[in-house]
Amino acid sequence: MTTSSNTAFALQEADNYIDYETFLSDNFDANKYADSIIHDGGDAATALSKLAFSITSIDKQIQNEIASNYDTLLGQVRGIRELEIVLSTVQSNIIELKTSLNRLAGKIRDPYQQLNNYTIQLEHLHQTADLLRRLHRFVVLVRRLENQLGRDMAAAALTISEIGTISQESDFDEIDIVTQEQAFLEKAQTQIEVEATTLLREGVTQQNQSKMAAGLQILYNMKQMETQVQALVTRMLDDLAAEIRHAIDMSSLQKQMRVSSSGPAVRRVNNEPTFGNQSQWQQAIWKRMETLFRSMADGCIQIYALEKVLEIKKDSFLQVSYLEEVLKTMDATSLASRFWRMLAMTFEKELREATKTSGFLRNTFVTEYGKLHRLLQEFLSQVAVHNGVSLSEFSQSPECIIMQRSISIFDRAAAKSSRTANNVAVAGNHAK
Repeated sequence: MTTSSNTAFALQEADNYIDYETFLSDNFDANKYADSIIHDGGDAATALSKLAFSITSIDKQIQNEIASNYDTLLGQVRGIRELEIVLSTVQSNIIELKTSLNRLAGKIRDPYQQLNNYTIQLEHLHQTADLLRRLHRFVVLVRRLENQLGRDMAAAALTISEIGTISQESDFDEIDIVTQEQAFLEKAQTQIEVEATTLLREGVTQQNQSKMAAGLQILYNMKQMETQVQALVTRMLDDLAAEIRHAIDMSSLQKQMRVSSSGPAVRRVNNEPTFGNQSQWQQAIWKRMETLFRSMADGCIQIYALEKVLEIKKDSFLQVSYLEEVLKTMDATSLASRFWRMLAMTFEKELREATKTSGFLRNTFVTEYGKLHRLLQEFLSQVAVHNGVSLSEFSQSPECIIMQRSISIFDRAAAKSSRTANNVAVAGNHAK
């Protein structure tokens, strides 16, 4: 047996006596290992001898492995050295690359920052130029408005409207030239609005188409035409509703009769007349109804005239009539038909409510239904004449039909009363 073979055999035998597992454990603790030997009653000298033997054995095995793999290990050492050289070169190149990148970043960063600053400055210049342009336009319009007020209100309305648009679209806060003109602009707008609404109201009341057209034009230029027309129609309906309520208000009628009566005022607790003065009260009621129907006729005629002017007036650019714009906001197909419908509904509603609480009033309208019907026919005839059509032709219109329907409750009651009276008369004749 050769020397190397003997050494290998000896090392294999030594492995049988070495406790590798204990020393290879991840949780190995030298202090705990020494403490366990002493705690178990072992001999420290023997344990040290075993450790020395194990160390010697392992050392010999390492030497043997190195000797047997010398060429391989030597090649690996050379490779490691070459790799270290390559890594050193790569590291040097990386450092040089970082240095180059830093220089390049510096070359790019500065121009970029400068360009960014220029971009911000240019944006601010554009904003300033736009603001100055708007301010210049604002000043020009204010001076123009000063010359237009009192001379050409329609043009002034356009100017004030444009000033309002520019002010809304621009940030004029804390700009003295704008702040100083606010009081004048508010006063001018109020003056224009008052002038326009006055022209429109007087034009409708006086049936003056020129005034109506002028008022509508001013309001249209101010973008207030639709709302002002709607407000005017609503106010007219409210005024007529108040007149209807007043005409059939028994409380106010009682006060009127008390003032006009020369004798002592005798009345019932519920504002109903006594049997002796019913005739006077009925005369007062019919006088009120005559006045009411004249007011209703005037209102309807005024609405027809207003609708005619609205239909004639058109937007100069879009060629859309003012009437179309108004009807869009009112959700209606005709201004007059809407007015008639609302008036008829109010008239019927107030008559029903008043006659529910007043037996005298209901009896008056039923027994003298012919007068009520005649007043309605005169009202319709007056409106028909204004529209240039005959009463028979106008009576077929939807407006006329809904108005006639408003008093139909008294027509049916009068017919029923008449049949009852006839039946009583017939029965009396038979009895004779």
